[in-house]
Amino acid sequence: MKRFFCSCGAEIFFDNTICVRCGRLVGVDAEGCEMFTLKPKKNGLVAATVGYNTRYYRFCEHRSQESLGCNLLIREEDSGTQCVSCRLTRVIPDQSIPRNLVRWRTLESAKRRMVFNMYKNRLPFENRYQNPVNGLCFDFLEDRRSNPNLTNDVVYTGHSNGVITVNAAEADPQYRVTVREEMNERYRTTLGHFRHEIGHYFWMRLIQGTKWEWSFKQLFGDHNEDYDAALKRYYAEGPDPNWQENHISAYASMHPLEDWAETWAHYMHMNDTLETATAFKMLDVDIDQTEFNIVLNKWVELTVIMNALNRSVGKPDAYPFILSSTVYKKLEYVRELIVACRY
Repeated sequence: MKRFFCSCGAEIFFDNTICVRCGRLVGVDAEGCEMFTLKPKKNGLVAATVGYNTRYYRFCEHRSQESLGCNLLIREEDSGTQCVSCRLTRVIPDQSIPRNLVRWRTLESAKRRMVFNMYKNRLPFENRYQNPVNGLCFDFLEDRRSNPNLTNDVVYTGHSNGVITVNAAEADPQYRVTVREEMNERYRTTLGHFRHEIGHYFWMRLIQGTKWEWSFKQLFGDHNEDYDAALKRYYAEGPDPNWQENHISAYASMHPLEDWAETWAHYMHMNDTLETATAFKMLDVDIDQTEFNIVLNKWVELTVIMNALNRSVGKPDAYPFILSSTVYKKLEYVRELIVACRY
């Protein structure tokens, strides 16, 4: 994430709705990958000055702090009442249950960051209104483990034909810790879940049935392998003891499509974190243009610092991963695909 500044000179952060120094309104144009200081105008519009030009926006209907605190802006010509991120959500947790507002806010906050990153990388996608068959949307569902009034015993997070289902309990820190320990995972975050599942969507959108499918099979394996059988085998027998030689995570070794989604999510973590580190002048690298082995060397250098800082305050490593030469190639493949398929 790059850095943003209010017109008063103070730094403003991606989730801010006001500048904490001067109190001015601020908002994010996700499509333009910008954040602005805003001035209220007539007819519910707010104005942002960009160079010598003035742009007009409206607020997302979920902007209030009593709702989601969403600070994404709606462009003047857009007749919708929700921003480009909020309108992707099709089902929300039952709001008659007080804790579900907190869950919904947590999920939407992670999704906004992911959507911003999608626009920053100029990734082509359609919502469910634009494409009713395979358009992107999100269902935030509960099951009886967190809401005994429901009929579903278990809701699994996953993707199917553009629909990304997320168990609303993933917004609860204690739930994520419990599942992470049960699954013997090194890393589990709400943002990581979103990036993993959107990887499945972009496999469908960018690879399936295209010239990229052949090279995908050469690197990741045959996506036609029986998924249910692979899943049962993984949970019955566990990952290959040598999974680190070819995969970014143990779960990635389960099936080529999960290998892809884990690698995609990992690249998006790198992409966002390296941009942030460059913005703060910790290093200087262009993840799109720099030779990829240099990008990865810079990434390793940064993660050593990240882990050392975490250990200094008694927290686990921020980056508990090892990158093999095969994983290097898979990450490079993700970059090549993204750059080639930009709109």
